Amino acid sequence: MQNVLVPRHVSRSASDCGRLAPNPPGKWAIPSPKPDREGLADQQFMTMLDAYRPSGGLASGPEVFALFARRCGADVGTLAGWIVNRKVICFEWQSRMWLPLFQFQIESMTTQPGLREVLEALTPDHDPWEMAQWFSRAHPLLVQQMPCDALGQDPAGVRKAAGAALSLLAH
Repeated sequence: MQNVLVPRHVSRSASDCGRLAPNPPGKWAIPSPKPDREGLADQQFMTMLDAYRPSGGLASGPEVFALFARRCGADVGTLAGWIVNRKVICFEWQSRMWLPLFQFQIESMTTQPGLREVLEALTPDHDPWEMAQWFSRAHPLLVQQMPCDALGQDPAGVRKAAGAALSLLAH
């Protein structure tokens, strides 16, 4: 279920090529364009895609709904309720819903133990995109492990790291 994305071609306009900037003496380079909001989101998504790969990857909403229906045979309304009530991480990129698979026990498609408490700690100050990023970045309280990788072995430690994230935002 791992999604493979091919980066789109980046082109420069003729006006960009005319603005050469000096590098170290005698060298010239084309200045890199400042990333726009969409370009930044694309870069962040690619980073999350790579980070989540070892813990199951990212899957689109329809893929997760299909897994949910196939594995637990339950009404997908349960999953929809989890998404709406922010009991699972679900964020949007390029007009599609994406869910990190680390948050599910794949055999039963139930949520990982401890996930609810961590999400409750993060929800007041993080939107879904920020939560997805938080889980995909190494955290010093988890010995530089990413929360998505640590949740299965140390849910209390991940909860503590989430609390630390909130205390940093408060200061």
